[in-house]
Amino acid sequence: MILDLIGQEIKNKNILDVGCGDGVISYLLAKKGAKVIGIDNSEIAINFAKEKCIDLNNVEFLVASAHRLPFESKTFDYIVSSEVIEHLNNPDKMLYEIKRIWNKKGKIIITTPIKFSKNPLDMMHYQEFFQEDFIVALEKYFEDIKIIKSHPLFWMEFQNKLIFGHSFTKIFFNCLNIFFGFNPFKNIKGWKYYTLQTAVISK
Repeated sequence: MILDLIGQEIKNKNILDVGCGDGVISYLLAKKGAKVIGIDNSEIAINFAKEKCIDLNNVEFLVASAHRLPFESKTFDYIVSSEVIEHLNNPDKMLYEIKRIWNKKGKIIITTPIKFSKNPLDMMHYQEFFQEDFIVALEKYFEDIKIIKSHPLFWMEFQNKLIFGHSFTKIFFNCLNIFFGFNPFKNIKGWKYYTLQTAVISK
């Protein structure tokens, strides 16, 4: 979904992937011709990402904190952060830093799970956000914010059903996508409950 939202006109654009993990998103953006830097606080993840992208000369990876991005102000056209903010004990620091290094020539895309209960469902999450709380947090720093909900709860529950097993569901979803062009997690219309929210920020 992040690639779809960024659009096609990213060749030679400067993109930062905050919390890049194993570098999948950075890799896909670089393959489209963007100049990408991925940062993560895990040295293991960064080393894996470097190996994955060893044949690309337009992407680099650094060990760094999302709370203190090691770049000059207004450096990047686009900034993406996929399911990182919920892991931070001070998300304001990341949002402040993202605003500082963004030159407003492109977009900022931030994804995070939708909150369903008082305490985070994932023990690895420091906090999760209801949509209203997510918007409030973003509005401290940005003006033009659009929230897109995706990954219907039905399909997430279906994927996690042990009766099928992870391998079966993965094959099932891959077949849907390959033979029918249907990716259930990108299907964002007609459902009551979703599990992921994506902020698309234009200014």
